[in-house]
Amino acid sequence: MNLREQIFSADDIAKETIEVPEWGVSVEIRAMTAAERAKLGENAMVGDKTNVGLMYALTVIASVYDPETGLPVFTDNDREAILSKSGSVIERLATKALGYSGLTEKAVDEAGVRFPKES
Repeated sequence: MNLREQIFSADDIAKETIEVPEWGVSVEIRAMTAAERAKLGENAMVGDKTNVGLMYALTVIASVYDPETGLPVFTDNDREAILSKSGSVIERLATKALGYSGLTEKAVDEAGVRFPKES
């Protein structure tokens, strides 16, 4: 197997099954792919600001899977319904997914140090 094949065959998507006691279920949280991260960045912006509620909903849609079937739990049509659920639950799921996807505030700060903006 050459290097390219090795890279593309690697399972590099972090995942974890977590309990959501408020809902009486377990869900699998997965890191977002590069395409999902880009979509999140594009779609969560309103003008020049991030709409945090929309970001949380989009993150949950992209990252929450059924641990039994491996299928996504939510679709884009569920945005408003997701935002009607407990803010602490949605924030907990989104924060876990953002962390796995390298999108925590710390990760963004570290990226800024490694890849400073050109002056």
